Amino acid sequence: MALQPPSEPIENLKDPGAHELPGVPKISEPEESDDHFSDASEGTPSYPPAITGRNRALSIPVTRVEKVDDEPRHGEVPGTEAYNIRSQDAVPDEIEIVPDGTRSRSTSRVSESDRPVTPGGTPVPHLVVEKVDPSAPSHGDVPGTDAYEMRTADAQPDEIKQAPASSSAPLERKYTVPRVHKTSSPNQAFMFDEESITNSQ
Repeated sequence: MALQPPSEPIENLKDPGAHELPGVPKISEPEESDDHFSDASEGTPSYPPAITGRNRALSIPVTRVEKVDDEPRHGEVPGTEAYNIRSQDAVPDEIEIVPDGTRSRSTSRVSESDRPVTPGGTPVPHLVVEKVDPSAPSHGDVPGTDAYEMRTADAQPDEIKQAPASSSAPLERKYTVPRVHKTSSPNQAFMFDEESITNSQ
């Protein structure tokens, strides 16, 4: 049996059981309705997360290594190439031996006060910049230049101080000049030696 199209247009068909509920406003459809697809977050402004006291000073997580035994692993034997490569890795804050069949601890033995302020507890170097004239802008200090944009990727110095004054004594340059002497020996017609000349500039 083949399906037949309805005798009336679909727009004229009405559900006999449909009726309006009292107190419910009637929804009027627009005359021209275009399909509109929107994201669920459309119309909601996206703001960065608020900085609270809890996440303002985030502590560095503790690096913990768990091993099944105390035997040296790949990269832990000094003198090998793997050992030299592993020396560039972060130093773990604690190493725990967890034999097979046992569970590791859920908390760290390192207390909050013992936790390092830098990764692996390595000291952060104090960056000092020496300038001949600290009051004059150096290459890369002028905003709007290419050098300034490139310098923004550099670490900020901890201290800027004036470079020590150079010595006022003139520079001395030493030159070596060969001298030629005649000899009475028939086998050697000339003899060379060197004379140092100091030139002050």
